[in-house]
This record gives sequence, structure tokens and C-alpha cells, in this order.
Amino acid sequence: MRAISILNFKGGVGKTSLAINLSHELTRRGKVVVLVDCDRQRNAASIIPKDVPIGLTLREVLMGQAPLTQAIYEARSNLFVVPAHTDLEQAGKFITMSGPRTLKTLRNAVSRLEQDGVDFVLFDHAPSYSTITDAALLASSEMLIPVELETFSIEGLVDMITKLTDTLAELEHEVAITGIVPSNLDYTKIMTTMYLQSLTKRFGQQVTKPIRTDAQISKSQSLHQSVFEYNSRSKGAQDYAAIAGLLLKDEVIPV
Repeated sequence: MRAISILNFKGGVGKTSLAINLSHELTRRGKVVVLVDCDRQRNAASIIPKDVPIGLTLREVLMGQAPLTQAIYEARSNLFVVPAHTDLEQAGKFITMSGPRTLKTLRNAVSRLEQDGVDFVLFDHAPSYSTITDAALLASSEMLIPVELETFSIEGLVDMITKLTDTLAELEHEVAITGIVPSNLDYTKIMTTMYLQSLTKRFGQQVTKPIRTDAQISKSQSLHQSVFEYNSRSKGAQDYAAIAGLLLKDEVIPV
């Protein structure tokens, strides 16, 4: 089983889009996936069908009030979601007050999913750093970092990776960078291609195939669907499928 954090400490870079569409494509290729929503905005959990009643959430799991298995909801065939709670900060405060042992609660719970036949666990992180970030990183062995092709993206990414390296050292835990995923590539705009070239020059083979700008992605989100359900032949579907292909080839790049 592979546990992967999808994170960037900047909003609007396509974290949730990557989490949802990658999760769905992996199930389309025969894998069993659990998507953990670590953001109190609960956007990743939006793919849970509306007729599914939501009770327990990630908050209760982190606070030791419920086992992880009771906070997992089926969203699609072989795709399961652990929703966040709008008051997820309460769980963060609980972890801070309770000490290091509770920080490992999520990791211990996730590790037991392998025996249930789960192939991938994906964590959709919030854009802001918190104790929840630490808990999800401790439960992860890999990370995907989406980055928008815009001004200062490379500088911000370098700073974030430096912070992550320091954080993981404090946690005494290693997480490999499986890929840096460029998002919102628009070939009609020369600046985005220039940013992509700069990103590749700086990070080399860690940079994956980019996610192109595609209105089909936002339209699918408005309908609480993956882009594969909305238009499986779209550019967005092709690009997310390429990222899934990267994962299934086990191309992990150490930090």
C-alpha cells in the first residue's frame, strides 16, 4: 500500500483537483483508493454522493473518538473518502495538547488499511500548515506537489520544500517526492511555458507531465464529478491519467 500526501502551502494550485481525479483514475485501473480530506473546506469530500449520510469524520479519528474504518464512505466503486470536518482545528488543538503520541494516531490507523485490500491512500492537504499537516505527513511515505505556473512559483516551491525538509527532520520521518506537478499550463500563453522550462531546469526529473488548463476540469467539479466522468477524452483526463501512470510505474524520487 502506498500513502501519498498531495500538498502545497499555497491555495489555487490544483491540489484537490489532482487528489480527486488521480484517485478516480487509479480505481479505473483496478486499484482500491482511500482519499483523506485534510482541509476543513471539505472540497475533496464533495465527490461523496449526496444521498450518503455523513456522520463521523477525520476530526473524530484524530481525536481518538472513532476508528478510521467508521469514517470511510464509498464515493465510487473502489473509491472511498474520509471527509474532513468544518471544525478540523479542534482536532489539531487536541493533538497539540495531548502530545506526540496522538500525532501518530492517523499513521497507525492508515497502516491497518493495507490488510483490507487498500492499494493507495491519498491525503488532500489544506493550503495552510497545521498540526493536521504533521499528522498526515507522518502517515505518508510519498508526496506529490502541485505547483501553478506563475510568477514566483519556483521561489515559493523551494521555500516550501525547505520547510518540509526541516519539519520531517523534526518528526524523524522520511517522505519521498514522487513528483512536482505543474498545473494550469496554457500553451497559448508564452509565460506559462517559460515558467515550466524554469521549473524543469531547477527540479529536473522530479517534474511530471503538466496539467493543462481545461474548462472541463472546473465543469466536472461543479457537478461533483471527476473529469473522467464528465469527459474522459478531455485534455484534463489525459493529463491526470499520465500522473496515474507515473504512480503505477513506481517511479519514486528520494528527497
